[in-house]
Formats: sequence, C-alpha cells, structure tokens
Amino acid sequence: MNARIIITTIQKLDIFISKNKGHSVFKQRMVLIFDECHRSQFGDMHIKIVNAFKNYHLFGFTGTPIFTVNSGIGGNPLLRTTEQAFGEKLHTYTIVNAINDGNVLPFRIDYVNTVQMTDGIEDSQIRAIDIERAMGAPERIREIVSYILDHFDQKIKRNIFYTLKGMRVAGFNSLFAVASIPIAMKYYTEFQRQLSSSGRSLALATIFSFSANEDDPADNLPDEGFENDKLDKTSRDFLEVAIADYNKRFHVNYDTSADKFQNYYKDISQRLKNREIDLLIVVNMFLTGFDATTLNTLWIDKNLKQHGLIQAFSRTNRILNAIKAFGNIICFRDLKQATDDAIALFGDKEAGGLVLA
Repeated sequence: MNARIIITTIQKLDIFISKNKGHSVFKQRMVLIFDECHRSQFGDMHIKIVNAFKNYHLFGFTGTPIFTVNSGIGGNPLLRTTEQAFGEKLHTYTIVNAINDGNVLPFRIDYVNTVQMTDGIEDSQIRAIDIERAMGAPERIREIVSYILDHFDQKIKRNIFYTLKGMRVAGFNSLFAVASIPIAMKYYTEFQRQLSSSGRSLALATIFSFSANEDDPADNLPDEGFENDKLDKTSRDFLEVAIADYNKRFHVNYDTSADKFQNYYKDISQRLKNREIDLLIVVNMFLTGFDATTLNTLWIDKNLKQHGLIQAFSRTNRILNAIKAFGNIICFRDLKQATDDAIALFGDKEAGGLVLA
C-alpha cells in the first residue's frame, strides 16, 4: 500500500488549491482530518477544499463544537455549525468524560469584583460605554496588577519545586487574557512599573497581532496571525519595545517584522512549555490550540462565553504532576453565568460539580 500522511495547515492547503487548479491529487482518494475544527471551517477556505477534492472522506475533531446556540449570524447560512461543515457527529467525548478518565484536570475559579457600577442607568448602550470606560480606568488596572502580584506566588505555587525535562523549576506559569490591544499595553506598562518599584523579578512578556485581535468576540477566539504591518503605529511601536525587553531578558533578537515575529511567537511558545516565562499577557493569542503542561493559571479581564470560554480555560488543565491538581481561573469580570452555561453546553447541565473544583 502506497499511502502518505501530510501534515499541514488549512491556510497552506488553501494556497495549494488556489495555485494548482486541475492537479491530479484532487482526483485521488483522500482522507482529510481537521483538528480544532471549530475554527476556520465556516468560510471560503472550507468551501474551496471540499469543492477541489472529488473523492474524499472528511473528519473533524474539536472539544467545543459549534451548535446552533453558539453559532454566528454572519457568513454562509448553510455553513454555521460543525454539523453543517462535517456532517452528523460520529462520537462524543466531553470534558466530563476527560476529567472522569483522568485525562485533564478540573478548574478552580475565583471571581474578583473590580467594578462598582453606577446606579440609575437604564439605557443599555450608555451602560455598556460606562462599563468599558470603568474597565480601562488606570485605577482599576493598577489595583488588578497589584492583586495579581500579591497572589502570584500562591496561585502558581512558586515555593514548590519539581523536575521538568531534567531541570529543577519552581511552580508553574500563567496567561493573562485581556480585552484589547490598548488594554494589553496598559497592563504591560503597569506590571513593569510595579515590578520596578518593588524590585521584584518576574519573567513578563506580551504578544498580540492585528489579524488575531481585530475583533474581540466573547464566544470566538480568532486564529493567530502575524500581519503586524496592519497594526496602528502606536501598537506596533509598543510591541517593538516589549520585544526589546524580551530580547534583553533571554538574549535573543526578535522584532515585529514578519519572519522575526513568527519566530518570536515560536520562542514564547517553547519558553512557556519550559517554564521560563512567568506571565504572558495576550488578547487572543495562545488561548486556543496551545498546550503547555506547566501552565496552571489563567487571569482574565475579558468577556468570554461558550466555546471561547472553554477553550481559554482549557489552557490551564493539562496534567503534569501531583502538584498540579487543577487549573486556576481568576476572573476580574463577572463570568459566572457564562461559565455555567458553557459547561452545560459542552458537558451537561449537571457537570458543574465535576468540572469545577
């Protein structure tokens, strides 16, 4: 039997189809398997792929399918759910099954109230503006950074040592998911200020890009992108400074140019896995599809719901050792109802007692 397995991305497959119309491979018998199939499967690329191949079997894997209840309202109305894209489901293995089988950890969630709302506002649009103004207030950001630094060692278990890849390391590491690029810039600056004034050492980094973060939908985390030429000048200049800080700490040489930024992303990914970064500030990057067993904590100042919420939470619950008993989730926004709804959607209505430690 002369069969080959090709591992690629949907973007590269899309480019191949566009540049090789009429290629003989499209007539061969193919099995197409998409991981994380809740992403990038509801637009033109998917249609081009299924139209190009003539003799294929199509399979998709995802822990967070797109159902009617959590589907979008734009785009092709015949391509909004996972079932529309891939057909009837063949097998279900939920987060409840995975926790029961000991394949992933449950979550432990803390809700930290950070906003005192103004009374007497009836208009929903005005209230939304009022909320976002309050969320980005310097006083609030200062207090949240102070809270994180005060609780950091406790949450990541900094005083507990273990062996990782032959190295002795202290505790775990964490992601901080924030609502937008401007907010990420504010947080990074405030962390640097407080760390400097206290004389404390923390391996801090940030990463964001235009294509990954041009929208901030609570239920969907866009694919990571590397098109920094589309960033506004203020954001790109700031990212250059943050990368320069990173270069100095780790003795590397990256910047926001296309090739070097992709390598910066790869370097961050590897250092997260090696427990060399303590805290990474992100907007959407690293919140889906990325696994690092050393990550045990997600700090959140961002609206999340449905599959976006479960995907983000699940960065923390990969099994490593007996010290890591659950994934820590610390919410600086009120995500309790959204969390309960997401667990019910992707587990079952009685799953909360098992999924939440």
